[in-house]
Amino acid sequence: MPIFESSIQNKVRYGYYICLVLIIIISLLNYFNLKTIRKKIDFSFIISQFFDTALEMRRFEKNFFLYRDKYDYDENLRYTEMAEDILKRNRGAIEELSPHTDVSAMEGTIREYKALMERYYIRSKSKTADPADFYVLESRIREKGKRLVSETEVISVAERKYVQSLIISSKRFLLFAVAILVIVGWLTGRFFSFMVVRPLKRLEESMQRISDGKFDRLSFESKDREIISLNNAFSRMIKELELRQVRFILQSEKLACLGTMVSGVAHQLNNPLSNISSSCQILHEEIEDKDIEYKRELMRQIEREVDRAKTMVHSLLEFSRKKEFKSKPMALKVLVEDTIRLIRGDVPTKVEIVVNIPETIWIIADKQRIEQAIINIVKNGIDAIPDEGRVLLVAMEYPEEKTVVIRIEDTGVGIDEEVIRRIFDPFFTTKEEGKGSGLGLFVAREIIEEHEGSIEVESTAGKGTTFIIKLPVKEALCSGQGEDA
Repeated sequence: MPIFESSIQNKVRYGYYICLVLIIIISLLNYFNLKTIRKKIDFSFIISQFFDTALEMRRFEKNFFLYRDKYDYDENLRYTEMAEDILKRNRGAIEELSPHTDVSAMEGTIREYKALMERYYIRSKSKTADPADFYVLESRIREKGKRLVSETEVISVAERKYVQSLIISSKRFLLFAVAILVIVGWLTGRFFSFMVVRPLKRLEESMQRISDGKFDRLSFESKDREIISLNNAFSRMIKELELRQVRFILQSEKLACLGTMVSGVAHQLNNPLSNISSSCQILHEEIEDKDIEYKRELMRQIEREVDRAKTMVHSLLEFSRKKEFKSKPMALKVLVEDTIRLIRGDVPTKVEIVVNIPETIWIIADKQRIEQAIINIVKNGIDAIPDEGRVLLVAMEYPEEKTVVIRIEDTGVGIDEEVIRRIFDPFFTTKEEGKGSGLGLFVAREIIEEHEGSIEVESTAGKGTTFIIKLPVKEALCSGQGEDA
């Protein structure tokens, strides 16, 4: 599966990765910020140590001035060197923290302070030293020590302010990071609503239309693999439902036609049965007659009429039987004549049905379904003739195009142009209520399209209507054709 394939799963994964990367980035930034604060806090301890060292240095300085004890001098010297070492090791940090502090001057002050203390210590051992010199040295030492403590206090204050500013900026950055996470989360939610929820919502609306009986094709754009899979699955389901609906309509329409044909077939059966009855009565009355040829003729008439009745009953049974779609070669003229025979009894006396089809034209089709389509179109033409007229069925074969064209023409009242656009819609009819279901022509078109053909209609108001059926001529349409042929 491609890494960047469009799918809901990948979108969720990428959204998760984006949020995870954002959280990691913000966490790292906070970590480095806190690390910086920690360094500054550690440095603050150094500054505090330097400040405390300076204070201790001053304390032992005062003790030495008072008691002239060597211990106080040694401790003063030790703290002075400690302060000098702290200043040397943290020179760059101090300059960065307090740009106005002259670290070199502070180092010089410490050196001068240490030199003055050393001179004072040496003179304090001399018994001939002038007290005035002690006073001058003390003044200079106190001045250097005071300056050193003052500068240390400045550095300490700057360090505390800097740490406070870091804490405030860290708080602000944390609030900013939370705001960024909220915004990214909202945008991610909107993205999923637009890219994922909206196609699912449209899919739900399509399913609602289907539940209402409107078998519309699902047509909405989405590149997500799951949505495409659902779309294909539902499209297959809709197609199957449509096929089942068409089959149900076909069967319902066929049963309606069958009900209409039964009366016509019964009427047609009456003629051969009457002939059979008459021939049997004659044979019964003249059973002793020795005219063998006359009796044989009567028997042949009975046989012909029985075959004629059997043909009509067989056609009626074939038409009424529910079968799966199965095509086989058949002569078009025989097919049409058998079909007309089924509805002959339902044709008004003033309407003539003319079949003008060459015997050489053959088609490959399902006999039952094609019969139903022709019946529906012919009956529609008969109903369109108000008084007397004619329904003509003609056919032509076009070998170059591998097509057979069947024309069914009537001399009825014709069809308005607005009606022609809707004539094949299901349940659309211009007949009075109770006289038409509006399914006849719809079923006819479905049957023709099932045979991979097409049907068109041409009409002129007051002159009649022509239905043009085009069927493909193929070598094979089903697996059982060779046996049927």
